[in-house]
Amino acid sequence: MPSTEEMLSTARVWPVMLTPLNWDRTIDWDGVDRITDWYIDAGITGLFTNSRSSEVEFLSPEERVQLAERVVRRANGRAAVVATGTYGASASEEIETIKQISDVGADAVVILTNHLGSPAASEAQWTGQLEQIVEGTGDIKLGFYECPTPWKRLIPANVFKWAADTGRFVFHKDLTFDPNDMQDKIDAARGTGLRIYNGEITSTYQSIIAGAHGHSGYASSLNPQLMIWLCENAHRDDDTVRTVQRLMSVFERMINLGYPSSAKQLLAATGQLDISPISRMPGAHPLGAHDYDSLQDMVDLIDSLDLQLT
Repeated sequence: MPSTEEMLSTARVWPVMLTPLNWDRTIDWDGVDRITDWYIDAGITGLFTNSRSSEVEFLSPEERVQLAERVVRRANGRAAVVATGTYGASASEEIETIKQISDVGADAVVILTNHLGSPAASEAQWTGQLEQIVEGTGDIKLGFYECPTPWKRLIPANVFKWAADTGRFVFHKDLTFDPNDMQDKIDAARGTGLRIYNGEITSTYQSIIAGAHGHSGYASSLNPQLMIWLCENAHRDDDTVRTVQRLMSVFERMINLGYPSSAKQLLAATGQLDISPISRMPGAHPLGAHDYDSLQDMVDLIDSLDLQLT
């Protein structure tokens, strides 16, 4: 089995992990173990916990550390684990929370780009905060996530190149939604250890052909096997690749209603996981029959196609 350091640089698909909760909204720790196993058993070798889909914004500081530690311990070397370590505090506080996540065994600690200043912060202010964090965290491997809430902060290509050239950054979840901007980042990171994962399912295979390294998003919680196949076969650029991407694009769009409760509900209802649909995220809720039935129809449709994935 390859080391987690190797998997950190070879994993094509990084699911943004769901966090199972009990009916009283506490973390279901046994459920965390089960879902970690479920991803790995499906072939996943890179896990992103403390992500937005993990409901990181609605976890306590203690829970964030405990969740990262639990996933690392359960993965037990079977998959690399990255986890968010910044939550909108001062640079000195962010340095300490990054160290906490690293200390529990995360292979890299992810910086949420919108947590390095207010929406009105200038590029110089934002970059200054980033430089302080990089300088204050020793040799800890780092990553970026252009998280869309509560606002989205995209990384300019020049700053991205600076980060890549430090040799410290190894992971980037991109939410540019613009092929030209993504290409600028791909070019800026070329020849470095910074790997780029598209967060937009509708352009995943095209971005891999352009030089990105894979996908990180919640489509991987709906059908991880299909997403692994898509990312590993993107360069074929054939009808099957396009069909798989279209299916997963529609599926991901459908799951948006009530997410992440809807995704947890689907995994439980289809017998894949014993977890509740409970979420702390505002607006998340289990679906009624009228809305849920279309998700089940999508599962059945994918199964009925009997896709020949070779």
